[in-house]
Amino acid sequence: MPAPYDLTPSQINDFRTDGVIVIRGMLEGSVLEDAIKDVNKIQRSRNVSQRILHKIFPAYRNLELQTYRSHKALKRVAFDSMAPTICAKLMGLDDDVNGNSNENDNEKEGPKPRSLRLLKDAVLGFSKGDKGCGWHVDDKGFWPCEDSHHDHASSSTTKRTTAHSKAKVKNRRDTGVNVWIALSTTTAKEGGGLAVSPGSHDLTGRNKLGRLVKKARISIASMGSQTTCALEMLDPESNAELERTKRVYDMQPGDAIIHDRYCFHKPDAFRDNDNDDNKKKALVTKQRISLRYMPSDATFFNNGQDIDGAATQKHLQTGDPLYKAGEYFPQVWPTELENERNAKAKKR
Repeated sequence: MPAPYDLTPSQINDFRTDGVIVIRGMLEGSVLEDAIKDVNKIQRSRNVSQRILHKIFPAYRNLELQTYRSHKALKRVAFDSMAPTICAKLMGLDDDVNGNSNENDNEKEGPKPRSLRLLKDAVLGFSKGDKGCGWHVDDKGFWPCEDSHHDHASSSTTKRTTAHSKAKVKNRRDTGVNVWIALSTTTAKEGGGLAVSPGSHDLTGRNKLGRLVKKARISIASMGSQTTCALEMLDPESNAELERTKRVYDMQPGDAIIHDRYCFHKPDAFRDNDNDDNKKKALVTKQRISLRYMPSDATFFNNGQDIDGAATQKHLQTGDPLYKAGEYFPQVWPTELENERNAKAKKR
């Protein structure tokens, strides 16, 4: 079982209102130390082609997906930390029972909480001069699930009128949660951390921000995934409002920013500092882990890239529940499944 955590009513309310909360000290001790060691190994192991690509397209110093499959310390973070517990509770899965939510459930035990699965993890290193990705919501390349947000109700991929899809539109907490864990010290003064736009997950259009972020999503979607990071060029007005209202936290290694899957976010640019000590600090790569969690009965979207291996190895198609992927999207809450945790998943 993952580590326990009791959310306060204030934290739950803040998450529903702002779409983001901060958990201090999510990782500590040997778990944190080992995670930092593994991430540093990932950066040092970059091959020549990856280094050349970074020089041509300096998005992130290092970017590696599904690292939990080959690094034990990062698997402990994704499976055993309090992250799965917090996400499950923010989605309300502990209050929602469904005996058919997982094909591995033992029917004799009767109904139990809907389970949670790890959709994807990523290790990202951000350095001074890196461009990262502008204001965005993770597209289906990084989040291969069907949209359940009412903003996409008219899109060609979400015109289904099943009871399940209607329930997902109604229950906003089903949309997934992103856990961003700092492995380096970052400050708002120096930059290099994560910027989020509080309230940008809410598309009711009740205020200026609501209207602008809805327009921003339409602008990005109109050009496809290649423009996921290009909001500043596509919609300068919305970009400026997100920049004006952004929130940046001072973070210590082990602290975590937890945000709604639809909350706009981006890496915070480094500030120009004349002080020699600050210049040296800015040369250090700021490492972070991103974990994406979804309910087991969320529906898969076949994006054609199959960087996870689920479509190729498990023959998942758009509309299939995530639990059919087994070890490719492993269960992490309320308990893990030993056969999935120990299975070897292939990338292709």
